[in-house]
Amino acid sequence: MKKLYGSIEINKNLEEEGKSITKYIDYYKLKDEKYGFEIVKKNDLKQNVQVTNINDITENESKINNFLNILVDLEITPEREDVIEDLVKKHI
Repeated sequence: MKKLYGSIEINKNLEEEGKSITKYIDYYKLKDEKYGFEIVKKNDLKQNVQVTNINDITENESKINNFLNILVDLEITPEREDVIEDLVKKHI
């Protein structure tokens, strides 16, 4: 099972190029044998899709929900693997 948990948009202005790029980050709750999560980052140019996926880390749905809330609140992106690993150790 893969279910969208939350989404955020981050707008970034590229002053030197005179344009703006919007990044979209989607957070998914995964469920196979245990709960996990996936973070997907895209931009409005449809380039550079990045994904972080960690499966089967807890049997406790409330823990994964709280963890996903933290990821969304802190606007954690897939390339922040070190931060994601630290948060998993601390909260799961």
